[in-house]
Amino acid sequence: MPLDNDRTKEDVKTLILKAKSGDNAAWESLYHHFENYIHDRAWKRLKKLDMAPGRKKDLEEELYQAGWQGFLSAVRSYDPKQGEFLTYATHFIDGEMAKELKFVTNPHGFTEMPDLREPMDTQTVERVFADGRTSSVEESPDRGKYSAERRTLQILEILRILTDETHSLSKDELGRCLRLYRMAKYKNGTPLEAPNTLTSTLEEILSEVDPPEYTGDNEGDYRIRYEGYQENRLKEKRNKENGKKSADITDFSYVHTFCFSELDNLIQLVSFSDLLSNEEKQRLVDKLVSTSSLYYRTPFYDGDRLKFSPQTIHGRFSTRVLRDRKPFAEKINRVQQAIKNLCQIRFRFNSYTSEHTMAPKTEYLHVLSPYHLVVYHDHYYCIGMKKEDRRIWHYRVDLMSDVELVTDDKGKPVPIDVCAFEGLPISNAHWDPEKYMAEHLYMAYDEPREIQIKLRFDDYTILHDWFGDHYEKTDESLETDENGCKVQYDIVKVRTSPSMIVHWAMQYAGAVEILDEEIRERIRDEIAKLKKKYE
Repeated sequence: MPLDNDRTKEDVKTLILKAKSGDNAAWESLYHHFENYIHDRAWKRLKKLDMAPGRKKDLEEELYQAGWQGFLSAVRSYDPKQGEFLTYATHFIDGEMAKELKFVTNPHGFTEMPDLREPMDTQTVERVFADGRTSSVEESPDRGKYSAERRTLQILEILRILTDETHSLSKDELGRCLRLYRMAKYKNGTPLEAPNTLTSTLEEILSEVDPPEYTGDNEGDYRIRYEGYQENRLKEKRNKENGKKSADITDFSYVHTFCFSELDNLIQLVSFSDLLSNEEKQRLVDKLVSTSSLYYRTPFYDGDRLKFSPQTIHGRFSTRVLRDRKPFAEKINRVQQAIKNLCQIRFRFNSYTSEHTMAPKTEYLHVLSPYHLVVYHDHYYCIGMKKEDRRIWHYRVDLMSDVELVTDDKGKPVPIDVCAFEGLPISNAHWDPEKYMAEHLYMAYDEPREIQIKLRFDDYTILHDWFGDHYEKTDESLETDENGCKVQYDIVKVRTSPSMIVHWAMQYAGAVEILDEEIRERIRDEIAKLKKKYE
């Protein structure tokens, strides 16, 4: 085994336990111990594939990242009672590599898209045209007999499956695909209709689904594009009517409902929605992907399941439309990838100016070991350990800029540092993000503690909005006389930030009262300052 040293099985178990408890030295040792092993597993898979060396080199890094995810899953879930870690981890590593290989090569199971200029075997044909898109049936009784209507629908289906904004088919390729389509769907391999029949059918389809002539303003009205589609087709039609030869049209491509970038955005929005269940998300994404060609790839979906990672983003996702969605999404994705791969990030931190733009507070570059992303009252926060002082910090992602991975002298990403944080990503300890945010009111850094609050018996919505289920009603209650009416008050306990509860209590001064004497004193001080300010 190409491991970095001769550590015993017991040594590895000890490193895992120490790393999961926050021992950074043990984590670094464990990381370097298995790094080469994961690369080796990737190359063993690639050696079996018939593809160009350059493609293999690019693919090796993708397989390594997938194997790394498998390794991290193994670390999180490993129990020393389960036996040797290497055997346990290899199962996870190989499993993730197999899924990634299927995704990055082709969701239909072959390592390269077939060359449509060459004959394809029956198995490849069925993978292209009968994998969840059409139904393979017994040999058709109307062998070789297709109506003009069926031929039209068959051509449209082929264009939908095999063409898009970056892939087209020539007329000859389309003819070969039509025969392959029929072979896969109907077990019908008889010769095609005459070439002029295919040409005539294509002309009829274009006359029906495309504008009669290109004006520039009607670009979005085209359903099928082809080489020279921006030329005046009325002129071509007149040439044909007058006996003049028209230019042959070729390189056809279907214009899908959504382009690749629009699909990426839609799938990202579905993935991040807090209004849908996981099953609903999966169903919607399946439908979105089915609207595109088989060439479509997205970082959020691997053909079988959503690749959106709940391990890296927690909480309620805002439906607020962001003014600069694209750069913001890029930052979110960059941070999320760093969290998934347990790599350090570097960035600048900004604030808004009077001109409504962001500017760095200083030129200082923050270095963070990112652990989680959470959304707290419409703002995304990255939670992690800061390099310089080893504390857990919270950074608003929208205020971050120049986000990049920290790399070593060889250009390799630097792994995160670990500490004794209950939400440590490599630990299998349960971490409740909602509870964490309740304990860190307004995402404050100070150490949370238990605080008692008095509120009306029917005002619990305020508590639920801010603390979720993380408050506890005590047995104590009070009854006061207000304007001749008896009003019942409950005493509840929350565990949260003592500094931020001051501002929260002032925000809801008419509904709640803090009973902790130290915090009451802080509130009185703040009120005195406000009184002086507004006198």
